[in-house]
Amino acid sequence: MKYSVNLETTKIDYNVVYSKRKTLEISIKAPGIITVRAPIYISEEQIEKSVRNKSKWIIEKLAILSKLDITPIKKEYVEGETFMYRGENYLLRVVIDEKLKKPEVKLYEDKLIITMPRHDEEAIKDAIWSWYKNEAKMTIADRVEYYSRYFNLKPNNIKIKAQKTRWGSCTYKNDLAFNYKLIMAPPDVLDYVVIHEMCHMEHKDHSKNFWSRVSSVMPDYKDKRKWLKEHGMKLCC
Repeated sequence: MKYSVNLETTKIDYNVVYSKRKTLEISIKAPGIITVRAPIYISEEQIEKSVRNKSKWIIEKLAILSKLDITPIKKEYVEGETFMYRGENYLLRVVIDEKLKKPEVKLYEDKLIITMPRHDEEAIKDAIWSWYKNEAKMTIADRVEYYSRYFNLKPNNIKIKAQKTRWGSCTYKNDLAFNYKLIMAPPDVLDYVVIHEMCHMEHKDHSKNFWSRVSSVMPDYKDKRKWLKEHGMKLCC
């Protein structure tokens, strides 16, 4: 549900999502999407009051986002285009092999080499997307297993998705979902999102206890979070 409120001299719109959660949470995503997640028993008046109480933080956050270059990069699937993997840029190299039945993708030195039965830009795009998703699936599963030593709870399920505004999520049943684009980010940034969502298995909010738990596993998590805020919109394929 959408609502509007005047904060100082600024009119803002925000979305309200009701659920069985116990606490109210306000989040802001680029390019300025404000979402209030609230318990089902909280009234609209209480929600608006909470938004007003956070007005200074909201306005400051919107000001920061307005200064960021969040225009997505439009990729061309041709020789020489760059694609990011694990924080490094690779040049696309297209090789034609008519004997192949389906595309093959591999990394070699500073190149992302895709071998195709014929030149088809849309097929190149699909092959690269599938490769990214498969790499993300294997890598994230491995990192979840690695960090499981820090948690008593285990994820019920792990999914890899294509999402526009979220890097990850954790349901009340501890189903974890991750954005496949995380495989483009530096390894420690991907690890931060894995830790973030695994901490939600214990804390279903962004309380001080939650952030303290994140810090207990990754003390310098703020650096990784900052990287995502500054560069996340540039991760694309």
